[in-house]
Amino acid sequence: MAEPTKPLVVITGASHGIGAALAEAFGREGHPLLLTSRHMEAGTEGTVMRAALDVIDYAALEAAIRAAEARFGPVDCLVNNAGFIHIGPLAARDPADMAYEADVLFKGVLNGVHAVLGGMQARKRGTIINISSAGDRIPGPQGEVYHAAKAAVRSLAGSLQKGEAANNIRVMNIAPGLVKTNIHANMGMPFEEYYEMLGRPEFIEAAELADIILYAYRLPQRICIRDLFVMPTSSSLG
Repeated sequence: MAEPTKPLVVITGASHGIGAALAEAFGREGHPLLLTSRHMEAGTEGTVMRAALDVIDYAALEAAIRAAEARFGPVDCLVNNAGFIHIGPLAARDPADMAYEADVLFKGVLNGVHAVLGGMQARKRGTIINISSAGDRIPGPQGEVYHAAKAAVRSLAGSLQKGEAANNIRVMNIAPGLVKTNIHANMGMPFEEYYEMLGRPEFIEAAELADIILYAYRLPQRICIRDLFVMPTSSSLG
């Protein structure tokens, strides 16, 4: 098997939606990949390694990253994409469910960053891309935990970029509007009901967002798109 000529990219939450589209985009470019998800069959095929894990389990995430690095070389890009949203009145939610959502959306990002940051500092190179949301600056009703966690992710990216600028490490916050994924299934409703509930808006295709993120990554290392708010032209939000 030929050695990969491009550096390793790690994508969390890669079993569907934005994560799967990112895997397709970076794979087309010839990058070896570590793809993680709770709902993924573990294994390695060619230059793609898959790991079934939860990003809140730091030991499992770090072990998967170290295994991928042993096979493909150091991580050049981490995409923190894992996440979900639960919509409903805050007073009616289970506190344990809220805590888990916050853990995945924020602590999972911290875990990913911590697992790759030391190596990037030593090499004086690396890119960390956090998939946030338009909700990190335009919060909506009945998604309080999600929007608060995404605001924390945005703040983390800004702070981390300032701290790691001297190490030539790029930190990017990507904040898309509504992306067409299967997120509605996690909310227990068909797409049409979800679409009507939101007021029949225009959606961004996951592949479109993946191409935007790949473009940002492919820019010279000295250029960092620090905070990118991506919305359909037809949207009046923001």
